[in-house]
Amino acid sequence: MIKTDSLTFEIDGQPTTILAGEVHYFRLPPARWQSVLTELKATGMNTVSTYIPWLVHEEQEGVFDFTGQLDERHNLKDFIDLVHQNGLYLIARPGPFNMAELKNEGIPFWVRDKYPTIIPTSWHGQTVPTGTVDYTNPDFKRTAQNWLQAVCQVLAPALQVHGGPIIGVQLDNEVGMLSWISNAPDLTDITIAEFSTWLQNKYHDQLPAVYPTDFLTAARTRQYMEEPDDAWVLQYQNDLGYYMRYRFKNYLAFLADTVRDAGIVDTPLLINVHGTDQGRGETFPIGISQLYDTFDLKDVVIGTDVYFGDFDMTTATHLYTLNRFMQSVDGDWPLTTLEFNASSGNNDDHLPMQIEASALPLKTRLQLAQGTKMINDYLFTGGFNRSLAVPVADGNSRIGIHGYRHGFGSLLSPEGKSNYTLPAMAQVGNIIKNTDSLLASMHSVTAPISVGFIPDDYMTEYHYPQSQVSDNFVADQETNRATLPWNNIFLNLLSAKYNYDAWDLQKDLPTHDNHHVLVVPTGQAMPGTVQQRLLDYVNKGGQLLLQGELPVTDLTGQPDTTLINGLGLMPLQLKRESVTYFPTITHHAFAEGLPEVRIHQFQSFEPTQRDSIVFWRELESNAAVGALFNVGRGQVAFLGSEGRFDPAFYQLLLNQFEVTPQLTLTPAAPFVLAFITQSTDGTLVHLLNTLDVPATFILHNAQGRALFGGHSISIGAKQGLMLAMDTTVTSWKLAYTTAEIINLSNHQVSFSIKTTDTVIALTDQDTIMPSDDFWTEKQAETTILHPRHTGSFTLYREGDLTIGSFSR
Repeated sequence: MIKTDSLTFEIDGQPTTILAGEVHYFRLPPARWQSVLTELKATGMNTVSTYIPWLVHEEQEGVFDFTGQLDERHNLKDFIDLVHQNGLYLIARPGPFNMAELKNEGIPFWVRDKYPTIIPTSWHGQTVPTGTVDYTNPDFKRTAQNWLQAVCQVLAPALQVHGGPIIGVQLDNEVGMLSWISNAPDLTDITIAEFSTWLQNKYHDQLPAVYPTDFLTAARTRQYMEEPDDAWVLQYQNDLGYYMRYRFKNYLAFLADTVRDAGIVDTPLLINVHGTDQGRGETFPIGISQLYDTFDLKDVVIGTDVYFGDFDMTTATHLYTLNRFMQSVDGDWPLTTLEFNASSGNNDDHLPMQIEASALPLKTRLQLAQGTKMINDYLFTGGFNRSLAVPVADGNSRIGIHGYRHGFGSLLSPEGKSNYTLPAMAQVGNIIKNTDSLLASMHSVTAPISVGFIPDDYMTEYHYPQSQVSDNFVADQETNRATLPWNNIFLNLLSAKYNYDAWDLQKDLPTHDNHHVLVVPTGQAMPGTVQQRLLDYVNKGGQLLLQGELPVTDLTGQPDTTLINGLGLMPLQLKRESVTYFPTITHHAFAEGLPEVRIHQFQSFEPTQRDSIVFWRELESNAAVGALFNVGRGQVAFLGSEGRFDPAFYQLLLNQFEVTPQLTLTPAAPFVLAFITQSTDGTLVHLLNTLDVPATFILHNAQGRALFGGHSISIGAKQGLMLAMDTTVTSWKLAYTTAEIINLSNHQVSFSIKTTDTVIALTDQDTIMPSDDFWTEKQAETTILHPRHTGSFTLYREGDLTIGSFSR
């Protein structure tokens, strides 16, 4: 039985971390399957994930092959059985869309050929430039339903609840992604008719007040929708985004009903959210926004689909932030990543980049630090694209877009050779496997700081390409919702160890608490309901930190100054840098003495609150750019610029709100990230070094108390550590340890000793047998073990004795 809640993923009552590797059986000869699964298990993984392509299994209409009759690589049934025999779980991903570097995104050629009306048109009646289809087209829905019914006959008997290995079935893949990346909304006869009805139901007799009076007449509707006018283009794009959310939810609900009716019961239905771009995360919330309504579906687990490169402060901040945004909208399931980039960067076999071997382990550790309970590494192994049974004159007539070989940067090459990235991932994977009895029930603990997430701010996936009004709006949104805050204030907060959570401001707000700060990026546009909600929050005693531009309209371009009027802020100048202008701010008040900062842009203003404390001023005009003031029973700071990377400044600022960092490192280590997870078993401190130089420091908590007995902690270059405090492991109570636990089994606990300065502190209930491998000291109510060597050190029991020794 599989059960999820917001913190855990349970299988038969046991909290479990799912660490999966993507294996495409259809790209490998069956003789290779076992060796790949053996390697996958050796990497510490407990689950296989695989696409099940419609293109492969029904290449010709009505001819299904799941047993290898037409090609031995099609034997899905045998592959599922082999996964089960190896004691592994399986995530099945039958589409209908797969992407997976397949032609037609995994849709059979015959579907598009037989039903050409499923291929959408978009702006100006142009055919969309991607392989998407109209999800609402009845011909597509009927054929997709037939496909899912057929493949579920193989999957249903193999569900975990029936004694098989399948713990999740994914619905489609990256719904809405192709339309977003191409800025090409589906404007077919069917969607236009449905959208027209949607508009009528929303506006009723008020529609002519919003759109032209003949907007929904047969003669004009298509022209208006394909070529919106600047006078109402922002309203149209807003409505189009809301409609598409409704449409995507209905499509995924249709797929969910189809597979449930076909026997997929008591099993999570998985949905993945797309949105990273060029190794960065600022665009990811576009995917959340597109599927925002889908989060209300029942019995689903919605996870991320993220692709980052090397691990640095920017990567860490972006991954951390998108995970927090997902948690703010998630339902009754834990953080989940259904595709996690495991590639070395050689994605096209021409070596476009080489990602560091440390990147995947560090990104995986960050996921654990945030409480992620399902991670699917894509890809675990490469393979080969077979020839199409029905030849196509497209250059190579193969099922995949990358040619004969596929998955060049995977942990295993197409030929089965280990990539240079595999050993480091195997090390972390085995730590996860061997300590999961501790990890699987852990949840993240954050600072009293929340970042406000406004999903509608990211509803810019469709913008009319010939509208300057639309272009300007989208550019301002992109800058202020993510480009500036994600790469400045959020990055500074994490560096200073203010590990924030996130709140969906379109649903609710944090509790009004004078020791909690809500951080909200602001642009020129903000939904009116959110403006009023923030104002109410402050008046009732909330603490608010705004950064960006002062909002003067709602998201449809209509004037709305509710927030700035209520806060008493009068906009002055909004200026951006140029080749002849170099805007600069100076520090004042509590920040006096900090150097002036050359910035990209600034929003100056006049604060009208008498108690305002101006801490940033524009150099030439001396106008306020940053100020702190009281409103109602609350306190507000507005920052009209991005400032610089200066964690110390943000600590000074947050001191004004009486909020301190979760952890402090002495000496300061701004490029070492530190997080806390907890469960009833104890606490883990997660440390991630983003630099290629080692660091040594002492950790203090938010109250200034030294942790780990005041002992120094050393972390290697581009390395991570999970250190236990006040934790019960097997039959020991660890007061603390500066060594990472790497194995828990059979009343034994093993540690990785990297330096002889490492300590392991046990409570005094333990009798320690003396050994040449370590020396001990008593301190308060603990016995501290000081290993004399480096390597793997194991504690085990013989009767009432605790014995420690190194692996020889």
